[in-house]
Amino acid sequence: MLPITDIAPEDDFQSELPLEPIARQHLLELFDSAWFDPAKIHRNSAQLRNLINEAKESIASHLGIASSELEIVGELGFGFQCALAGLLTESKSKFIYSTVDRQVIHAFARQHQARGGEVLEQSVDSNGIVDYQVDGSSEITLSFQAVNRETGVIQNAPKTSDKTAVFADMSSAYPLSNLPDNWDSAIWDPKYFGGPSGIALVGIANSGRWQNPGPIIDKRRVYGSFSKPLLLATAVALENWTKRAREDFVKLTELNSFIRQELFSQIKDIKIAGDGDKCDPRFLAFVISGTHSEEVLRKVEAQGALIDAGSACGSGPLSPSHVLTAMGYSENGNYRITLKPAHNRQSLKKLVSVLVKGIAAGA
Repeated sequence: MLPITDIAPEDDFQSELPLEPIARQHLLELFDSAWFDPAKIHRNSAQLRNLINEAKESIASHLGIASSELEIVGELGFGFQCALAGLLTESKSKFIYSTVDRQVIHAFARQHQARGGEVLEQSVDSNGIVDYQVDGSSEITLSFQAVNRETGVIQNAPKTSDKTAVFADMSSAYPLSNLPDNWDSAIWDPKYFGGPSGIALVGIANSGRWQNPGPIIDKRRVYGSFSKPLLLATAVALENWTKRAREDFVKLTELNSFIRQELFSQIKDIKIAGDGDKCDPRFLAFVISGTHSEEVLRKVEAQGALIDAGSACGSGPLSPSHVLTAMGYSENGNYRITLKPAHNRQSLKKLVSVLVKGIAAGA
């Protein structure tokens, strides 16, 4: 099979991460040995059941939750459905979310309002910060976003009352265990630590307000299947990513500061979203006025580099970013880059040079 792209890892600034090397190394072995039904009593099934339990224990420990609070689902969108629908079981309750939440959260808000519930969309300041202070006089469900995956903006933990149910979007957070103290449900996305796609991690607090939104058939909280090999690969990826994460983030912090300086010095009329000191160093979003994202992306790729543009969760690859729009930026000329351990100062200098040429060629 021919490679999908011949772009070198140090020139790839797209949001997607490759599978962790050790997880990739063992993936075929996992598919060969993890197809049994773990519910059966046979020896192979028992062995697989033990492996799954060990994987869940390992994952839960890295997420900072009990293994009994961890659920595995086969798709990220279904994970959001499970985690949030279980907190919006009362149609007349109040749902608070923010303008920079994922679009799936906005969809939940529209559905909740259509069913007669009250919604409140919280705005952000120019740095993308949400004021998560909630009035404790009524029953409320709050959607909390730990880190924005476009801008990298890190939010402060919400200040809530005992009447507030908290859904925590931890899908692009670091540390992964940095949950609000009073969380009720949460979600993590393995792709942000080099895990496989096609699986998601849902947290349901043992002492929380979450209720099964579906019919109660047995003791299961979440229905449907998931790939057992991908679960085992997720545990391997998370274990190995965690070992070097602290060191990687020190490097990425320095690289983020460096490329901000390079972009400001080389490109006029550029605006970078968020305060660099209060952002996750992996993510960087910026706006270059007077440019056309699609044309610039093509020019940049032709020169050997890959970046993203538009919304990270839009229906199309170049849909305007609702996050940047909420922060007061133009809907046009939106770009995103994701910094990875494979990058260095030389590759960042090359990227800025290529971007400058792409802008000039697309003008």
